[in-house]
Amino acid sequence: MPSKACCEPGMDQTSERLLERAHWLGYLGLLPFYSGMALMILLDDTRLVAQAIHSYAAIILTFVGAIHWGRALDSNDATLLSFSVIPSLIAWCSLFLEPYEGLPLTAIAFVMLLFFDRNLYLEMGWFKQLRTRLSILVCTLLSVSWLYI
Repeated sequence: MPSKACCEPGMDQTSERLLERAHWLGYLGLLPFYSGMALMILLDDTRLVAQAIHSYAAIILTFVGAIHWGRALDSNDATLLSFSVIPSLIAWCSLFLEPYEGLPLTAIAFVMLLFFDRNLYLEMGWFKQLRTRLSILVCTLLSVSWLYI
């Protein structure tokens, strides 16, 4: 749950509930990464788990890129609309690779997308903070999982 310190000035109660829900859902979205990493550490044969983590990372990368699609439509920004499909294309291409190569590729894509987002969403401090934390955790979990392939 977000602390009051992360809430934007002037937020009403509905906005605060929405922000709290965004945090909960964001962190719940990490569960497949955490459970996959734990299985990678515990199991001898990690091929299936590595593929599952890789696939989920591709799905989430696509999801994060789709944020730009909605924002572009809202702001009439053709450049942002064009950019919004790049994470999906990278995710799709990564699925043609074995997890040993695909996990690092998706982790790098998450980092690149984070840097792009941090410059684009300056006015949304809570979102930037949440995206930064989630992206760092995702990249860490992907990296640790990769070590156990």
